[in-house]
Amino acid sequence: MKIYRNPILRLGSAVILALALTSLLASCKQDTSALDPGTNQPGTPIATTIPKSPDAIVEPADNPSTPAKIELGRHLFFDKVLSVDASTSCGSCHNIGAGLADKRGLATSMGFEHEMGTRNAPALANIAFNTSFTWDGKFKSLEAHAQGPIFNSLEMGNNFTNNPASLDSIATGYNSKPGGNDTLFLFKRLDVRPGDLQGVTYKTLKQQAWNGAPWSMDLIAKSIAAYERTFISTQSTFDKYNNGDASVLRNNPNAIRGLQLFTDVNGANCVSCHSGYNFTDQLFHDNGIGGVGVNNHADEKNVDKGRSSFTKNSADDYQFKTPTLRNVALSAPYMHNGRFATLEQVVKNYRDGGKNTTPYQDPRITKIKSLNLSDQDVSDIVEFLRTLTDNSFVMDKPGKFSNPWGD
Repeated sequence: MKIYRNPILRLGSAVILALALTSLLASCKQDTSALDPGTNQPGTPIATTIPKSPDAIVEPADNPSTPAKIELGRHLFFDKVLSVDASTSCGSCHNIGAGLADKRGLATSMGFEHEMGTRNAPALANIAFNTSFTWDGKFKSLEAHAQGPIFNSLEMGNNFTNNPASLDSIATGYNSKPGGNDTLFLFKRLDVRPGDLQGVTYKTLKQQAWNGAPWSMDLIAKSIAAYERTFISTQSTFDKYNNGDASVLRNNPNAIRGLQLFTDVNGANCVSCHSGYNFTDQLFHDNGIGGVGVNNHADEKNVDKGRSSFTKNSADDYQFKTPTLRNVALSAPYMHNGRFATLEQVVKNYRDGGKNTTPYQDPRITKIKSLNLSDQDVSDIVEFLRTLTDNSFVMDKPGKFSNPWGD
């Protein structure tokens, strides 16, 4: 494995401050240690276990990043020609204005021919640090995942069939063994693709990135993955605060109190799952809404059982991956099925112990209910979550997320 250090980041081992969480908040009352008593405004930033910077990005040894490969990946990421009817690209469901989640506000995302998927499109900020991908963790690398949507019968529709008995039917989604003829058909579409807005063709891009190698799914997946590893968000208001700049929250004591509740084991304890620099433990949990079918219908026959649909282990029923919270204020609706429209609804779901209890529900959610967080507590936690928005990332000033095709 190669260690890739992004020059815009201060990378290295995350600094963990060894302070007891229980000292942060003894009750639901505001902890004034983070406030200047003379002004009742934030003073010295409170210490948390949230790292101040991410670890180094680890690239696969067989897919080192190059500027040319990243540029080819950007073109493929935004190219609707990857879908059978030229209607849908990766960028259709992952828009920078929504933190690389679906900007259309759909509970579940829409693919080719207006087919509705069964899950909400997750945000992709800092996806380079993930250890597994998709809500059920089916894929172990960005390279492995990149092919999934291309051959998904509800997303880009390659190798598609209406036959319910098929492994690639609408009912079952991914096909892990795409047919050769369908792959060649996809390659032909890319070969005859006219140039981008600047007149640059795939022939030129492939020559620069891969010395003119012919199309293969491996080449496509590695190029998209190289581009996705550049989706780095590190400059949120919270990041500045966490690195010692108390002034950024000088006029927002509610956000500081929300941070205290978020990290306190005797408060909301959100950090027990939303941990680390990217606010995810990379694990899978039943968060109390698992027994809900497609589009939130409890009586659906084909209820999404989450991770167990992949592992075939009933102990994994209704478990879904903990999502990152970076830029979360922009990525509504929330949960794997888009059940909640607002962050307030999400936090109240945890406070109330979940909406649809199952035998596998994470016991920490029930514990939160016993603390009886007030509506003000919920509001303060949401105010903290809003500080995780990275304006320099979502405004895309360098143009990293501009669509080279213009559609």
